[in-house]
Amino acid sequence: MNPEYPFLKIQDPEGKTSTIELKEFIERQQAQPRITIGRGDDNDIVLPDPHKKVSRQHAAIERGSGRWWLVDTDSANGTFLRQGDGKAEIDVRSEGSVPLKNGNVILILGKWTENDTPIFWQLTFRDPNETDLIDKFQTPEFIEYHFSQQRLYRATRQTREEIRLRPQERLLVHHMAKRNRANNDEPIVCDYEELIPAIWTEAFGHSTNEVSALVWGIRDKIERDAGEPQFLKTIRGKGYLLDIKILN
Repeated sequence: MNPEYPFLKIQDPEGKTSTIELKEFIERQQAQPRITIGRGDDNDIVLPDPHKKVSRQHAAIERGSGRWWLVDTDSANGTFLRQGDGKAEIDVRSEGSVPLKNGNVILILGKWTENDTPIFWQLTFRDPNETDLIDKFQTPEFIEYHFSQQRLYRATRQTREEIRLRPQERLLVHHMAKRNRANNDEPIVCDYEELIPAIWTEAFGHSTNEVSALVWGIRDKIERDAGEPQFLKTIRGKGYLLDIKILN
């Protein structure tokens, strides 16, 4: 095993195990490695699937913004991520993409037992060289949104700094802040159905994945750890919740 590259420890639905090094794929695509997973023979990692529960193009692992990400590529039965420490499994399909950390387990449905118990492919991601990302900023005590100015700020005891948002990110934040304000400034869950028309004047043709991409872009600017959001949270099966301080 090459200690300089990440690898996957794979357990199939029958309990057989194997290990796949990612060195070859990374060196072949040096700029932005993208490693595809599915039952189709054209994938980098092929999951043989006589039960046809795995999609032909199911998921991908890719490198970007200084870390590894797990992406669901419109799979039929979903891709899930088990982070450990008793945390709930993340439905990657609802997020679009989530950051991968050493020891995370990727779960892909392999089959059902006779008593309707799901059995998953388990792909444990191992990165021997994983280091914590250097903080871009001091851990904020809170995030402020000036409603009338439509400006977002990061605040600590010593500093107050504006967070630059792209136009669509600003529309998403403003809509969620407006919903909080109408709820007596208490955070309220916003679902995809209301967020899409709030962001795009012509809502037709826009997808939940586009909303998820905007959410991740905002999290990258406001959260210390985008994988463990404190301010812009996912409420599984419902939508997103913006938990920040709103000013006039």
